[in-house]
Amino acid sequence: MLALAFAWLLYGTIHSLMASNYFKNLAEKILGKYFRFYRLIYNFLAFVLLIPIFNLKLSIEKEALWQVSVYQSIIGKFITICGVLLVAKALQGYDLFEFSGLNFNKSQEKNELKSDGLLKYMRHPIYFGILIFVWGIFVTDASIKNLSSAIPVTIYLFVGIYFEEKKLIEVFGEKYKKYQHDVPMLAPLWICN
Repeated sequence: MLALAFAWLLYGTIHSLMASNYFKNLAEKILGKYFRFYRLIYNFLAFVLLIPIFNLKLSIEKEALWQVSVYQSIIGKFITICGVLLVAKALQGYDLFEFSGLNFNKSQEKNELKSDGLLKYMRHPIYFGILIFVWGIFVTDASIKNLSSAIPVTIYLFVGIYFEEKKLIEVFGEKYKKYQHDVPMLAPLWICN
């Protein structure tokens, strides 16, 4: 189980490093005019690097922490579905062509601060949806391997948010600081500001 937790933390480290301004600036120097493909490469690697983690998780024998009741299973599935729906709704607020990296002609930098849609209610609705999703899976199937995924994914998301917000302050300055003050980080007003 430690190998699975380590794999998730390594994935998060690589993901955050590749999203950093330092790494992007380095990639821009190396890639030159091909830097316009960076976001596509980033997303492709983010997907491909998940494959060995999921293979590792599937190869680990299930060891239940407790017997999940029918009601707990139903609640867990409901939580998981809510996480998926939240991520889907949050993605509707973005230009998916640009978000995926398939818009090669657009600048890689954010040019305006988005604060509409779900971003009016929380600064990181995609991350919040992922948190709900991974913990919903654990509620549905309380196994050590699901806990060994949920904990490091949670740690990574909070660390990722920290670095992403530092980057957003660099890009948007006081405008983003005001947004941080006015809008909760992960959930509408009642959780985690």
